[in-house]
Amino acid sequence: MRSSQTYWYNLSTQSVIQADERPSEDCLGPFGSAAEAQDSPAVLVEYARAWLDSEESEPFREMAAELDDGADYTYD
Repeated sequence: MRSSQTYWYNLSTQSVIQADERPSEDCLGPFGSAAEAQDSPAVLVEYARAWLDSEESEPFREMAAELDDGADYTYD
């Protein structure tokens, strides 16, 4: 029986890697196809923006505001 192929997106090299196990800590995945892995950074940004706009993120935004470290936690 042949194992299914898994793909990973390497954040450091911005490339797709095919591997059975996570190649390194800077990889997102696993994904079922190379195309899905390639699209993963954009999908991750969509999820992050949706979470930032949700009520669930409010306590974390308040904590960030209290720290007032000068960082800009907003997005365009």
